[in-house]
Formats: sequence, structure tokens, C-alpha cells
Amino acid sequence: MRNNRYLPATLLALGLGITTPAMTLAQGPAIPVNITAQPLDQAVTQLAEQTGLNIGGDTSLLEGRTASPLSGDYTPDQALQNLLQGTGVTYERTGENAVMLKPLAQDDSEVSALPTVQIFAATDANPTDTVNYNRADIEASQPQDMKDLFKEESSVSVGGPIAMNQKVYVRGVEETAMAVTVDGARQNNKVFHHNATNLIDPALLKAVRASASVAPADDGPGAIGGSLAYETIDVNDVLAPDRTIGGFLDGRYATNGDQLTTSGSLYGRAGDVELLGYLKHMDGDDYEDGNGDTVDHTSPALISGLAKIAYENDVLGRLELSHEVVNDDTDRPYRANFADLTAGRPVPESRVYDLTRTNTVFNYSRDRGEGLWNPEVTLGTNETDLETREHPLAAPDTTLVYNGITESDSATVQNLFHTPFATVTAGVDYYDDTATFRFEGDPDLEENAENVGTFIQVRQPVGDWLKLSYGARYDRQEFTGTDGSDHDDSGVSANLSGEVFLNEYVSINAGYSDAWGGVALAENFILNGAWVYDDVESVESKNYTAGLRVEAAGFFGEANVYQTEIENGRTPSWGDGPDLSADFDIEGYDLAAGYLHERGELSVKYSDIESEKDGEVATSYDGNYFTVPLGKIITVNGALAFPSVSVDLGMNAEFALENDAVEESGAKQDSYQVVGLYADYRPIEPLVLRLSVDNLTDEAYTDRASYGHEFPTVETLLEPGRSFALSARYTF
Repeated sequence: MRNNRYLPATLLALGLGITTPAMTLAQGPAIPVNITAQPLDQAVTQLAEQTGLNIGGDTSLLEGRTASPLSGDYTPDQALQNLLQGTGVTYERTGENAVMLKPLAQDDSEVSALPTVQIFAATDANPTDTVNYNRADIEASQPQDMKDLFKEESSVSVGGPIAMNQKVYVRGVEETAMAVTVDGARQNNKVFHHNATNLIDPALLKAVRASASVAPADDGPGAIGGSLAYETIDVNDVLAPDRTIGGFLDGRYATNGDQLTTSGSLYGRAGDVELLGYLKHMDGDDYEDGNGDTVDHTSPALISGLAKIAYENDVLGRLELSHEVVNDDTDRPYRANFADLTAGRPVPESRVYDLTRTNTVFNYSRDRGEGLWNPEVTLGTNETDLETREHPLAAPDTTLVYNGITESDSATVQNLFHTPFATVTAGVDYYDDTATFRFEGDPDLEENAENVGTFIQVRQPVGDWLKLSYGARYDRQEFTGTDGSDHDDSGVSANLSGEVFLNEYVSINAGYSDAWGGVALAENFILNGAWVYDDVESVESKNYTAGLRVEAAGFFGEANVYQTEIENGRTPSWGDGPDLSADFDIEGYDLAAGYLHERGELSVKYSDIESEKDGEVATSYDGNYFTVPLGKIITVNGALAFPSVSVDLGMNAEFALENDAVEESGAKQDSYQVVGLYADYRPIEPLVLRLSVDNLTDEAYTDRASYGHEFPTVETLLEPGRSFALSARYTF
């Protein structure tokens, strides 16, 4: 159950009488809590992160005190009581999901005189965040791919039916126009428009945060349409504090395509050292669509792995080194993001796509939650390597091999200043991005961009009625084209967002950003050694967002409007040159309503998103790397728990309404309805079983964010038809 998805700013100043959609303190269902023995102030911060509680009070109450380890399933009330037991600190409720800390013997009359403290994580939620998932959210949905991960969000669409061709669009903006990071390391993965941009296994994730449109300055450079941050799991996310070793085994079988997924993890800690290893493999046959037809070249072939080692103590802080690998290597449709093309040059039916993404990151942090010296360092290197192998029709005994490699080396050094009035993050960052194309016998073709930036972001509560986030960054970029020419430019980005709490039930928020992104690298497979770079321009954008949130007695409602204006978005062409650019205008609005109860939840979300390129409706072809036509989408999600019999039931549905805005391209986007159901059962504590059915009505449809709906010459890839699946996880 995602108890922080509707109002993303879950870590607010507590004691203000402000509520969030997290379950109420006393009545909320038991959720996983995992806190190690540590200073009490740090433990309270972790508890706020894990439960969504709003915790306020005098910080001096926590100084010099130690929290005992806490692990297991607790309601928020039980977790806080256990954490504070024996510390001389207690609390009182000041709202449905808000508490104020106080000394054990303090009477209520003194509580109002206490100064309010804001409990923040190192990666604070921002007032205009679109998505903010934690580990419990992700585990509850058990996502098999990126489409599963975001299936509850009408404002987030994922095109493509298989992992290797899926692209993420947040409020209509493609992820390549956002600042994307994994464990803080910048991702540069725009290799080929026919395959996925960021091949990610969501089972590896502990947190996902999307700041669509307006992104803070410390989320990194190039946040033209916002930012998207992924964080992979740590030992503390899966191992109880009183244990030194553990692990889990996962298995899943799906009937459509006889698809089998197996995974396992082993992790442990010895003193201050932590180790974690994870491996996953997916195998099976091509799936059938809703018409009962086999969709050729769609069999799963994903292999992923994660290894982490960390060292942490109270004096030094935390040092962590991680290495992640995700690979998909098998036959795919010749153009992997659609089935066939009835016009144009004849091509083979399929070719091999061998796609590998690696990400190696070193992180150091020492955030004491107070004071002016809380340094963080991130060093990252990532690579996406795509090799295609094909047998041309004119010479079927010949194998042509094309290779595109994107690389990014990045570094960030920053410090968190905890002041009486705000949390301030300031630092410098750097990236060195390269796009290379190789074909045997020809010289390598390469574009390169180096960027140095400096930034500051302030997150400031003002009294008990306003939360502000504002900042700026300056970037200087050196761009080198395939012809060896150099192009230098620089720019300033600024952002401001805020949330005003009108009372304990209603808040309004708004945000604005002006972003500079430099020159984006072209995709590898269109690089041309004959290009002449006469007038390549830096991309810039303006982003606007505003919203209203209401929550009372378990009911909630939300409305948001937003717009992203992109100027000089680079649209190079192999034949027409590297300097082409276009302006994009992406705008829309979201509505959400629902009810949260101690035993479950129900939500309905609606989004209406329109995209234009140079004043004309954007298509999935000419909007490539920036946007895609989406129109009107509705999602419905529900969950209901039966704790007495250890059973949870859930459902999700998506309704895409007909979109005739793209009819000038020759066809419209058809409507569709798709429904999924699941039931979880825990027969014994370490074992969880899930029985699910995807596409219950066996709908034959193409996902709204997939390529080619609007073109009569394109045979799109239909999504999988009905599939029953049984999965099991055993934890030891």
C-alpha cells in the first residue's frame, strides 16, 4: 500500500496540525519498520521516512540518547512507542498523523511553547514532487518492469510491452529530457530510439522520486523537464538489526508465454561492514496478445544483478560502493519498439539486440541531522552498450554488427547546512558524457560533453503554514562534435516551489523553474562523420505547476495543472545535420480522489496531457526524446487487508480514452481498458504467496505511450493478453 503517493511531502514539520495521506497514527495497519541501534535523533528521522509520520518538538530532547534496534511489522503508534521506550521522551498527538515530542514528565500546557523542528531525510521531498515511493511501496506492488512500477499513476506512462523497449514519460515529458540518477549517479543512456533509454530492474529499488516540471538545483544538471531519481536497496532495508546474515528467494511463473522469473539475494553485516548480493533471471517464450496471436520476438531475456559493500559508524559516517548490471540479449523485432512497417525499405523480420547497462557508484555521507558540517560525496560511472546483429536480406550469410556505447562519469560534492531556519544544500558537480558509434572497418564516431556546475538549494519551513524550496545553479559546458569542433556555453537555472497550509485539511502548492541544459548528445545510431556543426544551440526550458490538496477523515482529493516549455530542443538527423532543433510545449492537468482506511484504500486518478512540437500536435515520431501523445488516462487502484487470515487483495485498472488529436497523421489513438487483480497470502511468517491475473478481460491494445498508434503504416506491438501468475518469496 503506497501511503505517501498522494501528498508527496510526507516529511513535514510536525506539531503543526497538518495531516498527510499516510495511515493515521493509531489506526494504521502494521508496516515494515527496520531501525538499527543509533543516536535517537537519527532513529527518529528514519522512523519518519519509513512510516510517513510528522514528528516535531525540541531537538535537544533527543541529544545524547540512543535508540534500541527496532525491526518488524508495527503500526506507526507501536513503532514510535517502542523507539522512545526508556529514553525519557514521549509524545502527544497534534493531528491525525502528527505528533509532538516532549519530556516524559511534561504536562500538556508546556508543549505549545516548544520550538518546532523539521524532520527531513537527506533527499527531501519537494512541495511539487509527482512520485515519491519508498521500499514498502515498491514491495507491495511487486513490479516486474517499469510499467508495473508506475501502473498506479495516471500522470506517468510507460510505453513498450517488454523491458528492453520501455520508455518512461512523467507528465508527458520523456525521461531523456529529465535529470535521471541511480544512487545519485547521472545516467546518459540515449543510445537508439528503438529501445529503452534506461534499462532498470525495479526489484532492485528501495526508492523512486520524480520531480516533474520543477526540479531542485541539487538534483543535478539538465533537468529540462524535471528530475527522476532511483535508489537501490541496502542491507538495512532487508535485514533486521539483530541479525547478521539473511536472504530471500523469489520465484514467479506466468501462463502467457510460460514465463519464469527467479531471483535471490544474500546479505549480511559484521560490525560496521555490510555486504549485499542480488541476482535475477527471466526466461520464457513469446507472449500472446489479446487476440490470441503470438507476438514474435518478445520472449523475456533479462538478467540483472547488484553487489554492494558499505562501512558505517557514528564517527566516520557511511561509505558505500555498489555495482549494478542489467542485460537483455535476444532476437527482437527489427525495430524493437514496433512490430512492422508496411512502407519504406525492406528489412529483416528481426535482429539481435544485446543491451547492457552498468552502473558503479561510490557514496560517502555523514549527515548528523544538525550542524553546519554534513558532507556528501558521490562518484559514479555508468555505461549503456547496445550491439545489434543482423543478416541483411541482400546477403543473408553476412552478419552486420553495429555498436552504440554511451558513457557518463560524474561526481558531486555537497554539504548540508542545518540552520535554525532552513536546511541548505550547496555544492559542485561534474559530468563527462560520451556517445560512441562503431561499425567494423569505419572509424569510431563520437560526441562528447563535459559540464561543471555549482548549486545551492534551500528548503525552508515558514511558521506553521508554509513550506518553501528554492535554489539556483550555474553550469558551464564544453561540447565536442563528431568533426572535432568545440562549442562552449554556460547558463543559469533557478527554481522556486512552495506549499501553503490553509488549515489542517487543505493546502495549495505552486512551482516555477527556468532550466538550462547545454547541448544534449545525439543518439549513437544516427551519428554522422560528415556533420558540420555550424549553429548548435543549448536547450532551455520554463516549467510551471500549481495544485490543491484536501485530506480529511481518510478521504483525500488533489488537483494539479502544469506546463513545460522547451526551447531549442535538439532534434538532429543523420541526413539533415546536427544543428536541427525544435520547441516543445507540454501541458496538462491531473485529478485524484480516494479513501484511506486502516484495512485498505481506494483511489481514482485522471490525467489529460497535450504535447506540441513547433505549434503542431507532437507525434510519437517527431516528439522522440521529448514527448509522446497521451491524451486522457484514468487509473483506478484498490487494496483491502484481512489480517486475521493473512490475506491481502488488490486491483488496478487503466482506462485510456480515445485520442483524435493526432488524426492528421492518418489514424487516431484507440481507447482501451485493462484490469489486473491480485491476492497475497502469508501461510507462515517467512513465506508470501501471490496469485495474480493481468489483463483480466484479455484486451487487445497498444499502450498509449508506445510508438506508432497514429500512423497507418505502423504495425504496433500489442500488449500481452490475459495472464495468470503465481509468485512466492521465502525470506530466511
